[in-house]
Parts: sequence; C-alpha cells; structure tokens
Amino acid sequence: MMKKLFWLVLSTVILTGQSVFAQETNSETQSSQREDSLLQVVNELSGRVKKTEDAARNERIWKKRAKYFNIGYITNQTLTDKVDAEAEWKSDFGVSLAFGKTYYLHKKPLLNMIKFGIDATWFDISYAKYSEPDAYANDGAYTRAYGDYGGYDYDDEEDIDLGIHQIDASMHVGPSITVNPIGDLKVAAYFHYVPTYSMLVIDDSFGHGYVSNFAFGASVAYKAISFGIEHRWAKKATYNGLSFDDEGIDYEDPAFDDVIQSDKWKMKSKSFRIFLSFRY
Repeated sequence: MMKKLFWLVLSTVILTGQSVFAQETNSETQSSQREDSLLQVVNELSGRVKKTEDAARNERIWKKRAKYFNIGYITNQTLTDKVDAEAEWKSDFGVSLAFGKTYYLHKKPLLNMIKFGIDATWFDISYAKYSEPDAYANDGAYTRAYGDYGGYDYDDEEDIDLGIHQIDASMHVGPSITVNPIGDLKVAAYFHYVPTYSMLVIDDSFGHGYVSNFAFGASVAYKAISFGIEHRWAKKATYNGLSFDDEGIDYEDPAFDDVIQSDKWKMKSKSFRIFLSFRY
C-alpha cells in the first residue's frame, strides 16, 4: 500500500513539472512570435516611410525642377571676317532669353544623386551690339566691313550708318549631367548643338544665314534659382549679304541691281555669357 502511494505521489509531481515546463516553453514561444511579428510590422512601416520620402524627394528635386527659363548677359562676343581677318568686331553688350526642359534618361538617380539627361532648349534669342573694328589695311584704307572703302576717306562720307548689331534665334539639344550632393543643391554641366538663324546689320549692310553653333556650360542651382556660365562658338558661318550702294545709281534710269548689291560673308564667332535661371 505504501509503495503504491509513493509511486502515485511521484507520478503526480512529474506530471505537474512537465505541465509547468510546457507552459513556460509555450509562453516563451508566444513571446518570441509576438516580437518577430512586431519587428516585421516596424520594418514594413520603415520601408513605406522610406519609399514615401524618396518619392517626395524625387518629385521635389527632379520632376519639379526639370524646366528652365534663362536670362543671360553676354559679357564678351566677337565676330571675325574670315576673308578679311583684320576686321573683327567686339561686342559692347548683349542679352539673351531662353527656355527649355531637361529630359532625364532614368528614373532613379545613380548613387542616389546623379542623373544623366538630354537638354532641349525650345527657343533662345540673343542680341549683341558691336563697336567699329580698330583695323586698317597696310595702305591706310579702312578694311572691308562690308563694302570696299579703300581709296577715299571713309570718315568724310555721309553714308548710312545703322551701327553694328547681331540677332540670333536658335534651339539647343545635347547631353547633360546633374549631381545632387546634398539637400536642394544641384550642380550641372552640359554640351549642346545650337542650330541658329543669325541676322547681322553692319552700317548700311544686312546679312542673314544659318549658323551651326556649339556650346558648353555649367550651373549651380538651389531650389528654383540657378546661376550659370556658357561658352558658345561657330568656326564657320556664311551670311547672304545685301548692301546699299548709292554711287552705282543711274538717276535717269535707276535699277534695283544698281542700288542693292549682294555678297557672301564668311564669318566665325564666339561668345561668353552668364545667366540667371529659374527652374520650375
């Protein structure tokens, strides 16, 4: 009888211990599962917050700042006659206006800060006023600009003098790279092909023609405001020139060909400009 009682008590103690151990193990497992579930929720929320922040940053930095409107000042522009190399005009001043858009080639910035794009300037117009060239031929006659002034004193003639002016209307297209190192700060560099329709007034002569210009530049932008510099050049430009020649007029039987003379002007040009840009 005592032996049976002993084994009954021992069995009860063992079963009770196993039950307690099982309950503790189950409690620890449930606690671990709750922690894992909570960690998963936190990670999901963090991922969603990061995606939202990245989307907002991409919208603010890249999408909202792709278009631009530039106001430029031409600090130095030269125009050189390739036939008469002594005739070189230097600008007194010049201004320009341009607007366009940068089309980025990929959605996500490389290294989270670099984007390559194609710049398309839809319209660019510039105006420059020049001074008379300080150049004379070896015989002391004034160099061609445009019209042959050799043989008489140019200063004593009362010819038409409209001054020297240049108006260019152009478009731009070319690659660019933009770096966003921190915050709303962006630094960009570009190279553009600039097809241009150019018009020149030189005293009593008018010339016009197509010019293939090229340009490279750089800018620094903070939010909507940008400041930049640009160098532009054309190695060869041919203008269809027209000039007024009152000496050839036959007043008894005037003819258009006697008054208006046509010519081909071969030029090269270069300019340096600074610009203030508004990006939107």
